[in-house]
Amino acid sequence: MIKKNDTIPLLILTLAILASVVAMIKSKDRVYILNTELSLPQGFAAVKLIDSLGKVRHITVTDNDKIYARLAKPINGKGTLLLEQKNGKATLKFGFGNYGGTGVRLYRGYLYTSCNSEIFRYKLDKNGKVIDTTARETIVTGLLDNGTHETKSIMMDNKGNMYIPIGCPLNSCQQEDRKKGSMGIPDCPLLKISGGVWQFKPNVLNQTIQDGVRYATGLRNVVAVDWNTQTNQLFVMQHGRDQLDYLFPELYSTKQNAEIPAECMYALKKGDNAGWPFIYYDYLKKKKIQMPEYGGDGKKEGSSKYLDPIAAYPAHLAPNDILFYTGNQFPKRYKNGAFIAFHGSWNRRPEPQMGYFVVFQPFKNGKPYGNWEVFADGFSGSPENTASGHSERRPCGLAQGPDGSLYISDDKKGAIYKITYDENRTTQNLESSKPKTVIKDDDKILDKTNKINAAGAQIYTRNCAVCHMDDGTGVTNLNAPLKKSSNVTGEKSRLIKTLLNGLKGGKLDGEIYSNAMPSHSFLTDKEIADVLTYVRNSFGNKASAVSPEEVAAIRKIK
Repeated sequence: MIKKNDTIPLLILTLAILASVVAMIKSKDRVYILNTELSLPQGFAAVKLIDSLGKVRHITVTDNDKIYARLAKPINGKGTLLLEQKNGKATLKFGFGNYGGTGVRLYRGYLYTSCNSEIFRYKLDKNGKVIDTTARETIVTGLLDNGTHETKSIMMDNKGNMYIPIGCPLNSCQQEDRKKGSMGIPDCPLLKISGGVWQFKPNVLNQTIQDGVRYATGLRNVVAVDWNTQTNQLFVMQHGRDQLDYLFPELYSTKQNAEIPAECMYALKKGDNAGWPFIYYDYLKKKKIQMPEYGGDGKKEGSSKYLDPIAAYPAHLAPNDILFYTGNQFPKRYKNGAFIAFHGSWNRRPEPQMGYFVVFQPFKNGKPYGNWEVFADGFSGSPENTASGHSERRPCGLAQGPDGSLYISDDKKGAIYKITYDENRTTQNLESSKPKTVIKDDDKILDKTNKINAAGAQIYTRNCAVCHMDDGTGVTNLNAPLKKSSNVTGEKSRLIKTLLNGLKGGKLDGEIYSNAMPSHSFLTDKEIADVLTYVRNSFGNKASAVSPEEVAAIRKIK
């Protein structure tokens, strides 16, 4: 079993041996074609059931092995997919619902789904199929969706209650989101309608947030949620805040930003307050620390009135699902422990990015016990991809099948994997090839303008790369790419206005990017001209230079 301290050297060795391999795995009288792009503990095997479905978010499996999958964006007017399995493959039977989203849950004869502002349900027949895809009932409506931290996951308890996390559409509740030095909004009033978990009734139609109960608060953004049947308690994973060093460089180094704050697991009870945005949890000090937006200095401890996490994990790994394993197929040590799907980081730069794996957290007597372990790895494609943040795949959703198999969704290329276990399993016909890092011409800075525009490169590194990455590729669904972007290579006045005025997210070249970009009007006209000229002639772009005079003209009419 891979321990967290051994992850990097063992991961490099494992991927060097197993990348791009197809192995034949025999289990009793069945032969599996194993997709060995994933590395797993001894005895486990991964089968890629299907690929290229779209951005598959959360998934759920019926008692007869049908899979319902939610897509972040509908394809051909279909945002929920039904798949059936046979001989180690899954086939798409039909899709429905012209809305994207994350949450999907089976509960008492219904399929529950969510878009980013509403919760719906559909009646199922005895075989687990939706009876009438047009007979959609609205359970909750009008939930906050400002385009950031907008996803709505769904969880039920064993007493007839439904839990919906509602993320707050701000990084740290600043008066100007993600702007250097901007302080926190007093009391963060958005906590009244977001930044927590709300409890609703799953069988009452047309509820609003006023009909729900704010079950827990102080949670910046929760995507991963599960009900622990052993303790009868709601567990969530929080996405911690970003950009400590960028927003408060006098208090935090880039290395500190890469390591804090932790991604936290909370065991919730009604009325709990986890403390965001007033505190964060320091993964290294193992303490609650007061946020700089609310008077903290990186050392001052946060109030003891806020809930302590029950477990903590490295910063910025983005936990997108948690599943307590209740099956009997896996070895006994996995029973009642938690699998966590980490989507992967973007805010650890210039330190190596991390994540893009599924980990296992052992539990004992209803509490985390011992170190977490990397369970399924290799989604990124190579250690180089992981370090640069260019993962080929990103684990997102988890589900348990009726036979105790574990299912993992990938919302980058749209695969669903099925993980099974057999203590007698052996690997045969293993071929190895060294993973290759391919550098395309358009990934290089080819234009001579950039070789002489050192000032623009420095400004980019200092102010832009934190969100748009060193190579201009941005972060999927969060920060827009600069590489061959119409906003970059198009009309100069539009680009200048973007830098001067900032953006609150939105659609670019058909994709939606949710993170806010603050105004950079604090830069001089020459600095803006330098950095925009650099960007317009980097990352495969080739466009005309921007002059300080052009910036000055736009600034006057801003």
